[in-house]
Amino acid sequence: MAESLTSRTPIPILAVMPKKDRVETHSDDAEVSVQLKPVLGVRPGLYLSALYGLAFALLVFFLLFYPGLRHRGAYLVATSFPGQATVKVDGTFAGTTPCTVFVKRGTRQIEVSRPFFSPATATLSVRGRVFATLLIPDRNKKSFELSIADVKRLLNWALQDFQNNPTIPEIISEAAWGAYKAPQNRAALYQFLNNCMYYLTSEEQLRELVVAAVRISSSATVLSPVGLISLVQQIVQVKQKYPNFASWALLSISRDNAKKLAAKPWVGQYLSDYRIAMSQYYQASFSGSNGSQGGARGPVAQGVSFRSVPQGTLVMGNDEKIDNLGKLVDQTLPHPIAVGAFFLSETEITNRQFQLFLDQSPDWLPANCASLIARGLVGDQYLADWTSGRAPSGREDYPVTGVSYHAAAAYCGWLTRKIAPSVPGAVVRLPSEAEWEWAARGGLRGMPYPLGEKPGASVLFVKGISGPEKAGSSEPNGYGLRDIIGNVWEWCADSFAPAAFLLSSLDPAENARLAQSLPASGDHSVRGGSWNNTRDQVKVYTRGSQPADWCTPYIGFRVALSRP
Repeated sequence: MAESLTSRTPIPILAVMPKKDRVETHSDDAEVSVQLKPVLGVRPGLYLSALYGLAFALLVFFLLFYPGLRHRGAYLVATSFPGQATVKVDGTFAGTTPCTVFVKRGTRQIEVSRPFFSPATATLSVRGRVFATLLIPDRNKKSFELSIADVKRLLNWALQDFQNNPTIPEIISEAAWGAYKAPQNRAALYQFLNNCMYYLTSEEQLRELVVAAVRISSSATVLSPVGLISLVQQIVQVKQKYPNFASWALLSISRDNAKKLAAKPWVGQYLSDYRIAMSQYYQASFSGSNGSQGGARGPVAQGVSFRSVPQGTLVMGNDEKIDNLGKLVDQTLPHPIAVGAFFLSETEITNRQFQLFLDQSPDWLPANCASLIARGLVGDQYLADWTSGRAPSGREDYPVTGVSYHAAAAYCGWLTRKIAPSVPGAVVRLPSEAEWEWAARGGLRGMPYPLGEKPGASVLFVKGISGPEKAGSSEPNGYGLRDIIGNVWEWCADSFAPAAFLLSSLDPAENARLAQSLPASGDHSVRGGSWNNTRDQVKVYTRGSQPADWCTPYIGFRVALSRP
């Protein structure tokens, strides 16, 4: 090629583009206009005005009329006294007061109800305004007053609910609405508060208790001078009934408030009187029985050997450090309580002994577990280690476990019937907490273990253990009782009340009466610890609780016998 590419003459681009592809440019000042044409002979100005008018009319219709036509009715704004009542419209649930519910046009029956209150009813005639309901809703305000129908059932239910749900203390103050226009219920309501005190352990719970007390004193209205006097009288009566009330107050409020309360002269006087009253039980010259004469062999019934436990005065609670009495206050406050003489089984009830009961009580066989669960008597672990209604082979003389409180009580009833011919009037039962602790101490005072300051061989806290030891494996305490701590927890007869020790007296006889009048609850006390606890976790005064139907590998029982 004679001529290089670079020397060729450039070809103009526009020269080869078709004419129709050329880009036309316009100046910025160019104007674009659109001209509407008539439609069906109607000029644009006329039909545009009609369209705008129609659009505006539709807007007005959907804003002001359509909501009222589509939902013909009105809103019911329902309130009640007390609140949290169920609202039904024509028998259908609509909400809980205070609430706003839509009610269709027509004649409607409104019912407002709350458990244990008489329902309030009303007939509501709803016209259902059409205009502007979206902007200004049609509302009917209605207030309902409920009167108490069954105060006893209300308070029983509320107490049980609070026992099961102590973290919801509003249960206490809500129950106090039962005082509204019903002054005849005031005594029962104050007793309800008294029962709640046994389960009160925090400032939040105390606050609701105070709110409830004010509602009761004022009949759930405005606190009058008469109501205030009634409230003060109740506080004074509580303080007189429970001389250890100051301890309860100190543990029911925050730490900062407790420090302020402890500085009050009356609290200081209480602590001083408390130390003086308690010190007599640790003096050598104390004349009351310390139970040192117990331990004699008692009767034997259906393979169960009993030991005698004498009467005496138990200092119940944590008296391990006597010098701290009146200085440190906790839930295990030491207090004196009178205990009568009784017999207690030397060991926990064994699989072999429980088998005799099952052989004559087929309703309690493990095969009937589903029926027992349905009746609320046991849990799904009832005698879980038994097979075909028999205890595990080779473990016949080990403590029976996986038994509920109800199963243990049924065994006691059976054994009572078995010994009736030989010992008329004798009763086999579960021991009370006071009886259990009195027996566990074996005649000792101010000691944490059945044999004194150290666990010794009387407790079965063994590292690596996977279950209880054979019944009777430990050394006996001063009353001849074995395995009293550390083998399996043992059911007691008492319903569990965490603050019961604080609501006590300095009078042993009065404390015995108070212990017998504790309100019933779904949880029962257990004592003694199990093979799964360490020696530092469980001492003779350690308390525990379990739901009455629970069955676990850690709980068994021993039985008490009272003669007429």
